[in-house]
Amino acid sequence: MPDGAGILDGALGELGALGTDRDREQIAALRERLDAARLRVLVAGEAKRGKSTLINALLGRAVLPAGVTPLTAVTTTVRYGDDPRAEVRYGDGHEEKQPLSALPDLVTERGNPGNRRRITGVTVYLDAPVLAGGVELVDTPGTGSVFEWDTATAHEALQAMDAAVFVLAADPPVSAAERDLYATVAGLSVTTFTVLNKADHLDPAGLAEAAEFTRRVLAEAAGGRGDQGGGGRVYALSARAALDGGDPGFAEFAADFTAYLAGRRVTDLRSSAVMQAQRIARSLLDEVALTERAAQLAAGDAADRVARFGERLAEVVVRGQDAVAVVSAESARLLKALNDAAEADAPRLAGDVARDLAQVLDGELHGASAAEIERRGRERLAALTVAAAEAWREQRRRTIEDSLARTDARLAADLKTALDVLRDSAVELLGLDLAVPEPGGRLAEDRRFFYTTAEDPGQTELLAGAIRRSLPGESGRRRAREHLRREAVSLVESQLGRARGDLQYRLSEASRALARSVRQRYADATDRMQAALRAADDLRHASADAAGEKERELSLRAAAVRRVLAQLAQA
Repeated sequence: MPDGAGILDGALGELGALGTDRDREQIAALRERLDAARLRVLVAGEAKRGKSTLINALLGRAVLPAGVTPLTAVTTTVRYGDDPRAEVRYGDGHEEKQPLSALPDLVTERGNPGNRRRITGVTVYLDAPVLAGGVELVDTPGTGSVFEWDTATAHEALQAMDAAVFVLAADPPVSAAERDLYATVAGLSVTTFTVLNKADHLDPAGLAEAAEFTRRVLAEAAGGRGDQGGGGRVYALSARAALDGGDPGFAEFAADFTAYLAGRRVTDLRSSAVMQAQRIARSLLDEVALTERAAQLAAGDAADRVARFGERLAEVVVRGQDAVAVVSAESARLLKALNDAAEADAPRLAGDVARDLAQVLDGELHGASAAEIERRGRERLAALTVAAAEAWREQRRRTIEDSLARTDARLAADLKTALDVLRDSAVELLGLDLAVPEPGGRLAEDRRFFYTTAEDPGQTELLAGAIRRSLPGESGRRRAREHLRREAVSLVESQLGRARGDLQYRLSEASRALARSVRQRYADATDRMQAALRAADDLRHASADAAGEKERELSLRAAAVRRVLAQLAQA
């Protein structure tokens, strides 16, 4: 008689034969991890919480780029390997082997702006002891940024995880967005560890209070879903200190995490595989049950009930189209507000920078030579301009981020409400209790922006500058000051234009990605049900012989899916 592993393998094989191409891809990835006995641990959390640094601390060396945010489209997986390398997958399907030193050029915005290389994923192989225990660590993009929204890759990273390490920062405290993401992660992972990073930012009393507050908030958010690693403990630590020499909080977390891998890796991997397979099987069973039921209710009031359910399903599909239109309208509104703000604020910012520059010229550079005024004054002007432009950019970024976050939350809530109505309609009209999938969550990340303030003078300005610097005494100093004051206006306009252009591009990308996310959420929720109603309609209009054959096929398919679910429960 087969053991639990054999039963699970057989169930996955049968499920793959019953499912769609997308189902088979997910099942193939599951079976590959089961064969390798490799637990997939997702390191999740908002942007700038230190996820990459925490992974580096677990690896015992700085491998993943930290301090610059990875591209949303590039999830980085770290596995054990004797030959340290990075294997890069591209959108056209081909793969390349790269040295680890190439990672900053592959997975950061500075090295790969806008993901112009079209990288779909990077797998790092390393001979670190923590990986030898049969685990792969997945460095995910962070949440909480306007710049990148839910993508298919990010959604799949959530759906395909086995366990998770959820990373928060000691300061600021856990946010509502983090609480919601934690609830999603805890519901999909078998075991979730919670890390409160950057503990060195608080004194001991403040850290203890933050840890206890975090524990209460997340325990309520989890609502009993999933197992909390470390007995529900919140590990307060500094990943940076751990990398730089040692940190007692990290040492405790690493010891518990290593013990968990040694004791529960195989059983948790199997449990996770069962959970993921059950989600696929229940969705398939929904489709079969809806097809059978809709086909049975073929006449009179019964047919009217099927038609009404179909109408309500169609309404959900239309709401999905409307939701995409809402994203487009909100993007247009935000773009107009951004452009209006840039036009209105440029003169004010130029005046502020000119005033601050005048204080420098009349103060510390009052008696300096013309050459020194130009050199040091230009450095201070560049710093003042970047500071002003970045403060403006950060203010507009927060405005855009808040607006898109509210739009995303409203659309997700609208879909959840629509799905609740659809479930109730299935019970009321068809007598079916459908396991309609919930809307997927989002993973997102921040991307760093770089200012360019170096001079790019033409030949005329090069000659004029040489003349100014060669003029003796006060005449040269006056010319140098006047040149810097004139340059202040153009430099502010230039850097504000760069900041505006950067936000325009990112708003456009974020809006497109959010629209894709909305479409995918509605498709995940409705595609199988639409297919079931089409199949039922075909069945009603088929000949008696064809209808009988189709009904037998559906009956066999339903029996097969139920058999798989029974096997999964046994496994």
